[in-house]
Amino acid sequence: MPRVSDEYLLERQEQVLDAAIRCFAEGGFHATGMADVIRESGLSAGSVYRYYKSKDELIAAIITRLLGQLHGRLTQASAGATTPAEVIGGALGAASQTFDNTQINYARLLPQVWTEALRNPDIARQVQGSYGQIIEHLCGLAAQMQAGGTLDPQLDPRGVAHVMLSAVQGFMLQKLMLAQDIDSATYAAAASQMFAVAAQDV
Repeated sequence: MPRVSDEYLLERQEQVLDAAIRCFAEGGFHATGMADVIRESGLSAGSVYRYYKSKDELIAAIITRLLGQLHGRLTQASAGATTPAEVIGGALGAASQTFDNTQINYARLLPQVWTEALRNPDIARQVQGSYGQIIEHLCGLAAQMQAGGTLDPQLDPRGVAHVMLSAVQGFMLQKLMLAQDIDSATYAAAASQMFAVAAQDV
């Protein structure tokens, strides 16, 4: 039997993960079983279990991909930002894209990830580690802004980081619940203006 290439194995693994994301986004973590993922993937049960031994492994892999991409997009969106308003505006622009294309499944999974972290200690540690990296990145940006004179030096950079992240998470959660009743451009403009006003008081 010819040896299967690493590229082929990676493609099949991603195929399973993509199928799981679609299933979990539609039915939720607890209402979805491995049989649903197997059916959605179009692969055999043996092939699926070759890559992921359990639903918990799939969930952990999804969180790694989801929060990794969130970190990457936030980092890219905040590149060159010199004020909290610019960070918020860029991050909201990146977040809004998840509702404008096939990434909507990721947006629908985020609240489930937060809930799962409250139930499962292993997932909690994973989520805390991933969000910890995001907070550290935002802390670094806040410190740079303080050094550059665009942010009150008396503020705790970590507190600023949490507020900036909350603005993005809040938008995504409200967008899921309110659908078209919340506009990303309007939300971003309001958040940016609020931070800009605060910066003027420095």
